[in-house]
Amino acid sequence: MFNLRFPALCALAALGASGAAPALAHGAIRHEQEACVLKVGPDFMYFTGYQPSLSHRKFCEDIPATGDTIFILDYAQNEMRDMKTDFRIVRNVSEEQEEQEKLDRITVAYLPPRVYPTGTLNLEYDFKESGDYVGIVTVDGPNGEHWVSRFPFSVGRLYSARTPYYLLTAAVLLALLALFWGKDSEPAPARKR
Repeated sequence: MFNLRFPALCALAALGASGAAPALAHGAIRHEQEACVLKVGPDFMYFTGYQPSLSHRKFCEDIPATGDTIFILDYAQNEMRDMKTDFRIVRNVSEEQEEQEKLDRITVAYLPPRVYPTGTLNLEYDFKESGDYVGIVTVDGPNGEHWVSRFPFSVGRLYSARTPYYLLTAAVLLALLALFWGKDSEPAPARKR
């Protein structure tokens, strides 16, 4: 009979290896301990989103539902307090070149450039439609610095955002089931007479 232990162990090893590398699927945003970090040029900002009418939980990637949403960006470096920053949310289009050509038409929310001496800026927007969006942070400094950071996210597509995790969990469970099923289906050793 076919031994399923080896394929099950290979599946578990592959799943473990795939989860070991940090993912940057959401552009310049990454998780560091309990904070969401947005890389902007050589510096970074802390990024948090809230939907106060739905939950007190914060998010830093996909937004669970449509509705009132608050985005908060905090500078991590003091040098950025002297720079002008703007924050724009646009509908996601297929290419960055198309995004630049249609920027005004696809923009859904915008904070114009200004200096934030406190190091914190926030944007409130009421998402009426679920879909794919891109956050764009632009920082311009007094010495000619021009840094742009983009991060794609989805709104109201919580299940599609979690689908990889559900699939990963299902694959692990199937691999474990195959491992134990394969162990039980092995023939018993023959007795010597």
